[in-house]
Amino acid sequence: MMNFTKRGLLGAALGLAMTAAGGLPPVQAADGYPSGPITMLVGYGAGGQTDLVARAAAQVMSGELGEPINVVNMPGAGGSLAAHQLLKAAPDGQTILFHSDSVVNSAPFIIERVNFKPDDFEYAGMITAYQVGLATHKDAPFDTLPEYIAWAREHPGSSYGALSPEARMYINAIAEKEGLDVNIVPLKSGGEMLNALLGRQVELAFSGGIHFRNPDELKTISALTTFRQPSAPDVATIEEDGFPLGMDSRTTLFLPKGTPRDILDKLAAALKAAETDENFVKITESANIPIMYLGVDEAYAEIDATYEKHKKILKN
Repeated sequence: MMNFTKRGLLGAALGLAMTAAGGLPPVQAADGYPSGPITMLVGYGAGGQTDLVARAAAQVMSGELGEPINVVNMPGAGGSLAAHQLLKAAPDGQTILFHSDSVVNSAPFIIERVNFKPDDFEYAGMITAYQVGLATHKDAPFDTLPEYIAWAREHPGSSYGALSPEARMYINAIAEKEGLDVNIVPLKSGGEMLNALLGRQVELAFSGGIHFRNPDELKTISALTTFRQPSAPDVATIEEDGFPLGMDSRTTLFLPKGTPRDILDKLAAALKAAETDENFVKITESANIPIMYLGVDEAYAEIDATYEKHKKILKN
Protein backbone atom coordinates (compact mmCIF):
# COMPACT_ATOMS: atom_id res chain seq x y z
CA MET A 1 0.00 0.00 0.00
CA MET A 2 1.31 3.45 -0.91
CA ASN A 3 2.22 6.12 1.61
CA PHE A 4 -0.48 8.55 0.56
CA THR A 5 1.01 11.52 2.38
CA LYS A 6 4.20 10.89 0.47
CA ARG A 7 2.24 10.61 -2.76
CA GLY A 8 0.74 14.05 -2.18
CA LEU A 9 4.18 15.51 -1.50
CA LEU A 10 5.57 13.89 -4.62
CA GLY A 11 2.67 15.39 -6.56
CA ALA A 12 3.61 18.84 -5.31
CA ALA A 13 7.23 18.29 -6.27
CA LEU A 14 6.15 17.17 -9.74
CA GLY A 15 4.04 20.30 -10.19
CA LEU A 16 6.96 22.53 -9.19
CA ALA A 17 9.31 20.66 -11.49
CA MET A 18 6.94 21.12 -14.43
CA THR A 19 6.67 24.82 -13.59
CA ALA A 20 10.44 25.18 -13.62
CA ALA A 21 10.47 23.53 -17.02
CA GLY A 22 7.89 25.98 -18.34
CA GLY A 23 5.18 23.29 -18.66
CA LEU A 24 2.35 24.59 -16.44
CA PRO A 25 1.52 27.72 -14.45
CA PRO A 26 2.94 27.82 -10.91
CA VAL A 27 1.03 25.78 -8.35
CA GLN A 28 -0.47 27.73 -5.50
CA ALA A 29 0.09 27.04 -1.81
CA ALA A 30 -3.08 26.52 0.22
CA ASP A 31 -2.58 29.76 2.18
CA GLY A 32 -3.38 31.64 -1.04
CA TYR A 33 -5.96 29.18 -2.25
CA PRO A 34 -8.39 29.59 -3.87
CA SER A 35 -7.24 32.52 -5.97
CA GLY A 36 -10.64 33.00 -7.61
CA PRO A 37 -13.78 31.13 -8.68
CA ILE A 38 -13.43 27.34 -8.90
CA THR A 39 -14.77 25.31 -11.81
CA MET A 40 -16.37 22.02 -10.75
CA LEU A 41 -16.82 19.58 -13.63
CA VAL A 42 -19.53 16.91 -13.39
CA GLY A 43 -19.39 14.00 -15.82
CA TYR A 44 -23.15 13.42 -16.02
CA GLY A 45 -26.00 15.62 -17.20
CA ALA A 46 -28.09 17.85 -14.94
CA GLY A 47 -30.84 16.35 -12.81
CA GLY A 48 -29.28 13.08 -11.72
CA GLN A 49 -27.88 11.96 -8.39
CA THR A 50 -24.28 13.01 -9.07
CA ASP A 51 -25.36 16.45 -10.25
CA LEU A 52 -27.70 16.85 -7.26
CA VAL A 53 -24.96 16.03 -4.74
CA ALA A 54 -22.34 18.05 -6.64
CA ARG A 55 -24.42 21.23 -6.55
CA ALA A 56 -25.28 20.79 -2.89
CA ALA A 57 -21.63 20.12 -2.01
CA ALA A 58 -20.46 23.07 -4.15
CA GLN A 59 -22.72 25.41 -2.16
CA VAL A 60 -21.24 24.27 1.15
CA MET A 61 -17.66 24.27 -0.11
CA SER A 62 -18.04 27.73 -1.59
CA GLY A 63 -19.02 29.07 1.80
CA GLU A 64 -16.05 27.35 3.43
CA LEU A 65 -13.52 28.50 0.81
CA GLY A 66 -14.83 32.01 0.29
CA GLU A 67 -15.05 31.76 -3.51
CA PRO A 68 -17.87 30.72 -5.86
CA ILE A 69 -17.81 27.20 -7.30
CA ASN A 70 -19.29 27.02 -10.77
CA VAL A 71 -20.72 23.60 -11.69
CA VAL A 72 -20.23 22.63 -15.34
CA ASN A 73 -21.97 19.48 -16.62
CA MET A 74 -19.91 17.60 -19.18
CA PRO A 75 -21.67 14.26 -19.82
CA GLY A 76 -20.11 11.58 -21.98
CA ALA A 77 -18.67 8.06 -21.70
CA GLY A 78 -19.62 7.60 -18.06
CA GLY A 79 -17.65 10.66 -16.95
CA SER A 80 -14.56 9.95 -19.04
CA LEU A 81 -15.04 13.09 -21.12
CA ALA A 82 -14.96 15.28 -18.02
CA ALA A 83 -12.00 13.35 -16.59
CA HIS A 84 -10.03 13.89 -19.81
CA GLN A 85 -10.81 17.60 -19.53
CA LEU A 86 -9.47 17.62 -15.96
CA LEU A 87 -6.19 16.13 -17.17
CA LYS A 88 -5.64 19.32 -19.20
CA ALA A 89 -6.11 21.61 -16.19
CA ALA A 90 -3.33 23.20 -14.15
CA PRO A 91 -2.65 21.48 -10.79
CA ASP A 92 -3.68 24.55 -8.82
CA GLY A 93 -7.04 23.42 -7.45
CA GLN A 94 -8.99 25.91 -9.55
CA THR A 95 -10.51 23.13 -11.68
CA ILE A 96 -11.91 20.06 -9.94
CA LEU A 97 -14.03 17.10 -10.94
CA PHE A 98 -16.91 15.91 -8.75
CA HIS A 99 -17.84 12.47 -9.98
CA SER A 100 -18.24 8.80 -9.21
CA ASP A 101 -14.96 6.99 -8.64
CA SER A 102 -16.20 4.51 -11.27
CA VAL A 103 -14.55 6.71 -13.91
CA VAL A 104 -11.24 5.35 -12.60
CA ASN A 105 -12.08 1.99 -11.05
CA SER A 106 -14.56 0.70 -13.68
CA ALA A 107 -14.56 2.72 -16.91
CA PRO A 108 -11.00 1.76 -17.97
CA PHE A 109 -12.03 -1.90 -18.13
CA ILE A 110 -15.18 -1.45 -20.23
CA ILE A 111 -14.62 1.61 -22.45
CA GLU A 112 -12.21 1.56 -25.38
CA ARG A 113 -9.52 4.26 -25.33
CA VAL A 114 -10.11 4.94 -21.62
CA ASN A 115 -7.06 3.88 -19.63
CA PHE A 116 -7.16 5.91 -16.42
CA LYS A 117 -5.22 4.57 -13.45
CA PRO A 118 -5.45 5.66 -9.82
CA ASP A 119 -2.13 7.52 -10.12
CA ASP A 120 -3.44 9.73 -12.94
CA PHE A 121 -5.29 11.99 -10.49
CA GLU A 122 -5.17 13.34 -6.96
CA TYR A 123 -8.14 12.93 -4.61
CA ALA A 124 -9.56 15.37 -2.07
CA GLY A 125 -12.05 13.07 -0.34
CA MET A 126 -15.38 11.35 -0.89
CA ILE A 127 -18.79 12.37 0.47
CA THR A 128 -21.69 10.04 -0.50
CA ALA A 129 -22.14 6.42 -1.50
CA TYR A 130 -24.22 5.28 -4.44
CA GLN A 131 -27.04 2.83 -3.78
CA VAL A 132 -26.60 1.44 -7.27
CA GLY A 133 -29.39 -0.88 -8.32
CA LEU A 134 -31.77 -2.12 -10.98
CA ALA A 135 -34.95 -0.08 -10.74
CA THR A 136 -38.42 -0.36 -12.23
CA HIS A 137 -41.86 1.14 -11.77
CA LYS A 138 -43.80 0.14 -8.69
CA ASP A 139 -46.40 -2.02 -10.43
CA ALA A 140 -43.98 -3.94 -12.65
CA PRO A 141 -44.85 -7.67 -12.69
CA PHE A 142 -41.57 -8.58 -10.98
CA ASP A 143 -40.05 -7.70 -7.61
CA THR A 144 -36.73 -9.56 -7.71
CA LEU A 145 -33.98 -10.20 -10.24
CA PRO A 146 -34.97 -13.88 -10.71
CA GLU A 147 -38.57 -12.77 -11.35
CA TYR A 148 -37.38 -10.18 -13.87
CA ILE A 149 -35.32 -12.80 -15.70
CA ALA A 150 -38.35 -15.07 -15.96
CA TRP A 151 -40.48 -12.16 -17.19
CA ALA A 152 -37.89 -10.94 -19.72
CA ARG A 153 -37.56 -14.45 -21.12
CA GLU A 154 -41.28 -14.29 -21.95
CA HIS A 155 -40.99 -10.72 -23.33
CA PRO A 156 -38.09 -10.60 -25.80
CA GLY A 157 -37.02 -7.12 -26.84
CA SER A 158 -37.99 -5.50 -23.54
CA SER A 159 -36.21 -2.19 -22.87
CA TYR A 160 -33.46 -1.35 -20.38
CA GLY A 161 -32.20 2.17 -19.65
CA ALA A 162 -28.43 2.61 -19.37
CA LEU A 163 -26.48 5.82 -18.76
CA SER A 164 -22.97 4.33 -18.72
CA PRO A 165 -20.91 1.42 -20.05
CA GLU A 166 -21.04 -0.07 -16.55
CA ALA A 167 -24.84 -0.10 -16.77
CA ARG A 168 -24.63 -1.95 -20.10
CA MET A 169 -22.18 -4.43 -18.62
CA TYR A 170 -24.70 -5.56 -16.00
CA ILE A 171 -27.57 -6.25 -18.39
CA ASN A 172 -25.26 -7.82 -20.96
CA ALA A 173 -23.87 -10.21 -18.35
CA ILE A 174 -27.36 -11.15 -17.16
CA ALA A 175 -28.72 -11.50 -20.70
CA GLU A 176 -25.82 -13.64 -21.86
CA LYS A 177 -26.07 -16.01 -18.92
CA GLU A 178 -29.86 -16.29 -19.05
CA GLY A 179 -30.38 -16.15 -22.83
CA LEU A 180 -32.39 -12.90 -22.80
CA ASP A 181 -33.08 -10.52 -25.67
CA VAL A 182 -33.01 -7.00 -24.17
CA ASN A 183 -33.04 -3.68 -26.00
CA ILE A 184 -30.67 -1.12 -24.41
CA VAL A 185 -31.88 2.49 -24.40
CA PRO A 186 -29.00 5.00 -23.98
CA LEU A 187 -29.53 7.73 -21.37
CA LYS A 188 -27.37 10.73 -20.42
CA SER A 189 -28.25 11.36 -16.78
CA GLY A 190 -30.13 10.14 -13.75
CA GLY A 191 -32.79 12.70 -14.58
CA GLU A 192 -33.33 11.09 -17.98
CA MET A 193 -33.42 7.69 -16.30
CA LEU A 194 -36.17 8.83 -13.93
CA ASN A 195 -38.20 10.25 -16.78
CA ALA A 196 -37.76 7.06 -18.80
CA LEU A 197 -38.98 4.90 -15.92
CA LEU A 198 -41.80 7.18 -14.81
CA GLY A 199 -42.92 7.59 -18.43
CA ARG A 200 -42.82 3.82 -18.96
CA GLN A 201 -40.32 4.22 -21.80
CA VAL A 202 -38.21 1.42 -20.30
CA GLU A 203 -39.17 -1.57 -18.17
CA LEU A 204 -35.93 -1.64 -16.18
CA ALA A 205 -33.03 0.76 -15.65
CA PHE A 206 -29.64 1.04 -14.03
CA SER A 207 -29.77 3.68 -11.29
CA GLY A 208 -27.06 5.19 -9.15
CA GLY A 209 -29.69 5.54 -6.43
CA ILE A 210 -31.64 8.61 -7.54
CA HIS A 211 -34.76 6.47 -8.03
CA PHE A 212 -35.12 6.34 -4.24
CA ARG A 213 -36.36 9.92 -4.56
CA ASN A 214 -39.66 8.44 -5.83
CA PRO A 215 -40.44 5.62 -3.39
CA ASP A 216 -44.18 5.63 -4.17
CA GLU A 217 -43.61 5.16 -7.90
CA LEU A 218 -40.38 3.20 -8.28
CA LYS A 219 -38.79 0.14 -6.68
CA THR A 220 -35.47 -1.70 -6.63
CA ILE A 221 -35.25 -5.34 -7.72
CA SER A 222 -31.50 -5.85 -7.23
CA ALA A 223 -28.76 -4.08 -5.26
CA LEU A 224 -25.65 -3.88 -7.43
CA THR A 225 -23.43 -3.15 -4.43
CA THR A 226 -21.63 -5.66 -2.22
CA PHE A 227 -23.99 -4.76 0.63
CA ARG A 228 -27.76 -4.56 1.11
CA GLN A 229 -28.71 -0.93 0.91
CA PRO A 230 -30.10 1.24 3.73
CA SER A 231 -32.98 2.44 1.55
CA ALA A 232 -34.02 -1.09 0.49
CA PRO A 233 -32.73 -3.55 3.10
CA ASP A 234 -35.04 -6.36 1.96
CA VAL A 235 -33.73 -6.34 -1.61
CA ALA A 236 -31.10 -8.98 -2.33
CA THR A 237 -27.73 -8.04 -3.80
CA ILE A 238 -26.84 -9.19 -7.29
CA GLU A 239 -24.25 -11.51 -5.74
CA GLU A 240 -26.90 -13.11 -3.55
CA ASP A 241 -28.80 -13.85 -6.77
CA GLY A 242 -25.84 -15.67 -8.28
CA PHE A 243 -24.02 -12.99 -10.28
CA PRO A 244 -20.56 -12.12 -8.82
CA LEU A 245 -20.76 -8.51 -10.02
CA GLY A 246 -21.29 -6.43 -6.88
CA MET A 247 -19.28 -3.18 -6.98
CA ASP A 248 -19.30 -0.12 -4.73
CA SER A 249 -18.81 3.51 -5.76
CA ARG A 250 -18.71 6.94 -4.11
CA THR A 251 -18.86 10.57 -5.13
CA THR A 252 -15.26 11.76 -5.23
CA LEU A 253 -13.34 15.01 -5.63
CA PHE A 254 -10.72 14.54 -8.38
CA LEU A 255 -7.82 16.94 -8.92
CA PRO A 256 -5.13 17.12 -11.64
CA LYS A 257 -1.98 15.13 -10.97
CA GLY A 258 0.54 17.22 -9.09
CA THR A 259 -1.94 19.28 -7.07
CA PRO A 260 -0.19 20.09 -3.74
CA ARG A 261 -1.24 18.12 -0.70
CA ASP A 262 -2.14 21.24 1.28
CA ILE A 263 -4.70 22.20 -1.39
CA LEU A 264 -6.14 18.68 -1.26
CA ASP A 265 -6.46 18.96 2.51
CA LYS A 266 -8.17 22.35 2.26
CA LEU A 267 -10.69 21.03 -0.26
CA ALA A 268 -11.28 17.89 1.83
CA ALA A 269 -11.97 20.02 4.92
CA ALA A 270 -14.48 22.08 2.92
CA LEU A 271 -16.10 18.89 1.65
CA LYS A 272 -16.29 17.46 5.18
CA ALA A 273 -18.33 20.50 6.24
CA ALA A 274 -21.12 19.17 4.00
CA GLU A 275 -21.35 16.10 6.22
CA THR A 276 -23.18 18.10 8.89
CA ASP A 277 -24.51 21.00 6.82
CA GLU A 278 -28.27 21.29 7.35
CA ASN A 279 -29.15 21.96 3.71
CA PHE A 280 -26.81 19.28 2.34
CA VAL A 281 -28.23 16.71 4.74
CA LYS A 282 -31.77 17.70 3.80
CA ILE A 283 -31.08 17.36 0.07
CA THR A 284 -29.37 13.98 0.34
CA GLU A 285 -31.97 12.61 2.74
CA SER A 286 -34.77 13.65 0.38
CA ALA A 287 -33.25 11.34 -2.25
CA ASN A 288 -32.18 8.64 0.25
CA ILE A 289 -28.48 9.19 -0.53
CA PRO A 290 -26.24 7.97 2.32
CA ILE A 291 -23.47 10.34 3.46
CA MET A 292 -20.21 8.43 3.98
CA TYR A 293 -17.34 10.94 4.14
CA LEU A 294 -13.76 9.84 3.59
CA GLY A 295 -10.72 12.11 3.91
CA VAL A 296 -7.74 12.39 1.58
CA ASP A 297 -5.77 9.32 2.65
CA GLU A 298 -8.92 7.21 2.97
CA ALA A 299 -10.00 8.25 -0.52
CA TYR A 300 -6.68 7.14 -2.01
CA ALA A 301 -6.99 3.79 -0.22
CA GLU A 302 -10.58 3.30 -1.44
CA ILE A 303 -9.61 4.10 -5.04
CA ASP A 304 -6.68 1.68 -4.99
CA ALA A 305 -8.70 -1.15 -3.39
CA THR A 306 -11.74 -0.85 -5.66
CA TYR A 307 -9.56 -0.48 -8.76
CA GLU A 308 -8.08 -3.93 -8.16
CA LYS A 309 -11.40 -5.52 -7.18
CA HIS A 310 -13.37 -4.09 -10.09
CA LYS A 311 -10.57 -4.93 -12.52
CA LYS A 312 -10.94 -8.61 -11.63
CA ILE A 313 -14.74 -8.51 -12.04
CA LEU A 314 -14.78 -6.61 -15.31
CA LYS A 315 -11.84 -8.39 -16.93
CA ASN A 316 -13.64 -11.67 -16.30
